[in-house]
Amino acid sequence: MLNHATTAALLLFLSPTLAQAAEDNYLDRFKGGWNGSGKVQRSVDSSPWNVRCNLKGLAPGENHISIQGNCRAAVIVQRQIGVELTYDPASGRYQGTYIGSNAGPARLSGTRKGDLINLAITWPRPINGDTRSSLTIRNDGSGTLRITVADNLTPGGPIQQTSDIVLQQGE
Repeated sequence: MLNHATTAALLLFLSPTLAQAAEDNYLDRFKGGWNGSGKVQRSVDSSPWNVRCNLKGLAPGENHISIQGNCRAAVIVQRQIGVELTYDPASGRYQGTYIGSNAGPARLSGTRKGDLINLAITWPRPINGDTRSSLTIRNDGSGTLRITVADNLTPGGPIQQTSDIVLQQGE
């Protein structure tokens, strides 16, 4: 029979292992092919673009996920997009890079709560008057992936959703 001190010590020993297993299970949700559509608002003066996206998710290493592909608006506009994220078990934070803006690769940093990763975007140069936006990635584990970006479309203006893309898993 275990006493309380032994049980507490065992739980402290197992907690990082259990947390890591939970994070590994979450990252595995992103593997495979993803297809879907959504809207992207590029500026305050433009109408939202309807986009269709095809992405591929890989887990090339422990605590790492790579989502790469392209989105297409109309017939003539196509953009490569991608997210590289690494999870740091010591801090519980995600760090990485977003590719897809004409501003160049952006830094990502944030945390996960449940099915949602909340990330701050730091652009390499100002977009809509500043270098900050936010990116959320929701993977509910049942084959739906939602990626949204929020930003102000005018300097100092209100924060609003500028991208909303919903994808379904399938090859």
